[in-house]
Amino acid sequence: MVKRLLFSLTLVLAAQPVLDACTTFCVRAGIEVLFGRNYDFEIGDGMVMVNPAGADKKGYLEGGPSWHSKYGSVTFNQFGRGLPMGGLNQAGVVVELMWLDETQYPARDARSPLSVLEWIQYQLDTAASVADVLASDGRVRIQGRTPLHYLVSDRTGATATIEFLEGKLVSHKGADLPFTALANDSYAKSRSFVEGRGRKPAGGSGSLERFSRAALALPAVASAGSTKSSPEGSAAVDRAFAVLADVGQRSTRWSIVYQQSTGIVHWRTDRHPARRFLRMADVSFDCGADAVAIDVHAPLAGNARPRMVPLTAAMNHALVAGSTKKTSFTRATPDAEIAADARYGFSAVCVGGTH
Repeated sequence: MVKRLLFSLTLVLAAQPVLDACTTFCVRAGIEVLFGRNYDFEIGDGMVMVNPAGADKKGYLEGGPSWHSKYGSVTFNQFGRGLPMGGLNQAGVVVELMWLDETQYPARDARSPLSVLEWIQYQLDTAASVADVLASDGRVRIQGRTPLHYLVSDRTGATATIEFLEGKLVSHKGADLPFTALANDSYAKSRSFVEGRGRKPAGGSGSLERFSRAALALPAVASAGSTKSSPEGSAAVDRAFAVLADVGQRSTRWSIVYQQSTGIVHWRTDRHPARRFLRMADVSFDCGADAVAIDVHAPLAGNARPRMVPLTAAMNHALVAGSTKKTSFTRATPDAEIAADARYGFSAVCVGGTH
């Protein structure tokens, strides 16, 4: 299946300088719950994909779980369908990844393994809340050598960090999460940095500095509030993008703001900075309907839905092949293995039974 891609991603993501500038945050602003995300990487190729509900799936690692996609989702994918870098599901759950050197995943045990990207799709397919994501640790475990941690949030504004330290899941939430942000140091270290400075933002591009600026800017985003959801955004969405711009780096490829409470996804990219949006209400998550997608860099502004097209196996193969060949650590991957990797994204079986 896609074990070669899993190994290749380990090498790709191990190129720390191209990934260690990612920054995320979540904030409530009036009636809105917003999640902001900068994606930093060596390359910026990607697609925004609509993933249907009602499909039966099987993990590609040996002993991987089987599950049913209870919820549809919108995801940002760089290495093919089913292996997202992050996204938002119909229940309002967002999952996004970042690099963390200290990561140590659990040892093999009776739980079913998922790769570091497949884990994200599993959560978006099955979780209706942050509590659901955390509860899944009793069923599945992450297996891999790519050291990542995650920020997750739901439409109520509940937020949690998920880190794997010394082989165990460590989470911060509620009162233990005074700053709903995450960069590339552990949450505990990041919080200590901010509090040790008397809650004064720090300049510079390091992880701790970016964390401090993002975390301490959230009250200004919250104060913008919102009066009514608009697909074009709001003052709070504008401020969220301003925070992402402040912590952005030369390697920032995509900047994303999710309106979790209303199911609207906004993004801009380094190639085309105009803002686009996609309303989840405008797409079908029916397993029998065409799953649609769009190039993340499509040169447009405003509503992306009219420009989305059915996602085909050929398109998915082109994405996997392009990203693999353009990335320094995966260029030598044989074409036959790329083809097998691309087929994984179309291995789900549509059976209906949406939420």
